[in-house]
Amino acid sequence: MQCLLRVSLQLVTFALIAACANYPLGMTEDEWNRLSPQQQLDARERQALLNQAEHARRAEAARHKAEQEREEQQRYQAMLANAGPGDIVQCVLQNGEGYYGSSWHPAEPVGFSLLRDYTQTVSFAEQGRPTRSITTELTYNGANIRVCRLNNRDCSNVAATQNQLRNGISQNIQVNRAIRGTLYCDIPNHDRVRYRPQQ
Repeated sequence: MQCLLRVSLQLVTFALIAACANYPLGMTEDEWNRLSPQQQLDARERQALLNQAEHARRAEAARHKAEQEREEQQRYQAMLANAGPGDIVQCVLQNGEGYYGSSWHPAEPVGFSLLRDYTQTVSFAEQGRPTRSITTELTYNGANIRVCRLNNRDCSNVAATQNQLRNGISQNIQVNRAIRGTLYCDIPNHDRVRYRPQQ
């Protein structure tokens, strides 16, 4: 078994040698050249083990992140299913512009729903270039709709009463180096709208 493991490590080592000209374990060229061939092989094998450990760590981190996202989605769907009157506001950004690259360009119109006391990310794609987008964080607390750059910096706030939101409101917003335009929001008729978790 140890022989098989050693052969596998040697194959990985040779692949690493072919794949890159960097020296293992952070060595300089001079340090590498002072090693014997056996020491060089041992260093490559140690580096291969470190690479395998790092790969396993990244895979575990990705699995953990996916699990957290799944749990968060389940929590959101449960909150959505139990939302009461006024807990959800629907918005549309019209005539929007995003700060793409280093200047303002037209953004695709975007519609979205916000759940009370839940921070949601919304991306605004550049018109005609869907691969370029600006991601923002939005929150709704029943009286205010905040549109912010990521990490809650540079926000624009829309304040309205529940009655105003039921009738629908429009307000210009501008978030520095992110998004600007006319935000229209209203509260859907709760009697006619049923929110259920997505399967």
